[in-house]
Amino acid sequence: MELLLASAGTLGGFGAGWLAGTRQHLLYRQPEYRAAAATGRRALVIRSGLGIACALVAAIALRPGHYDTGPALLTAAFGAILCVLASTDFERRIIPNRLSYPAMAAALALCWAWPDRDVASILLGGGIAVAGAGLVFALGVLLGNALGLGDVKLAVLIGLLTGWPAFLPAIVFGVVLAAVPSAFLMLTGRRKAYFSYGPYLAAGALAVILFPGPFV
Repeated sequence: MELLLASAGTLGGFGAGWLAGTRQHLLYRQPEYRAAAATGRRALVIRSGLGIACALVAAIALRPGHYDTGPALLTAAFGAILCVLASTDFERRIIPNRLSYPAMAAALALCWAWPDRDVASILLGGGIAVAGAGLVFALGVLLGNALGLGDVKLAVLIGLLTGWPAFLPAIVFGVVLAAVPSAFLMLTGRRKAYFSYGPYLAAGALAVILFPGPFV
């Protein structure tokens, strides 16, 4: 039964990811982006990329011997949201409010549903995320190398999903992953170039929520 659920979830994850890729442009607030749905090869890359990512997330979240069905489905759903936010950041360097705010509200409302972290740890993780990401954003503004406000919102969502102390390794994993493109830009003489930071933060969060055992 668990294997059947994992198989069905994997197929459903691919379909959900593909569908999200066809509607991704509607998440943006800017009219010019909302009116410019991806076409051709770009559309295929977005849709297939999201489909594969969401299918992989669902397969891992619903693997036999992991969570019960409810928390496993919850993990798959929030994992898919993180994948979509990573995709929008890759496409437009935007973490859209139309998805991030409802996701934060849902994470807060369902913080009681996790079997391995309690409400207090979730609230603490969210609070530390607000304080820490806000401080980094403020320092970045002063130093002229600002962390995007969208990345701050993503960090808060990660805090509400992972709780404390799991929030810390999730962010550390994201920062370590982001060091790869950062080092590449430095080595190629583009120190002041910007890149999308959100996908790496999302990847760090996925590592922790999909394999929470060592962290929660």
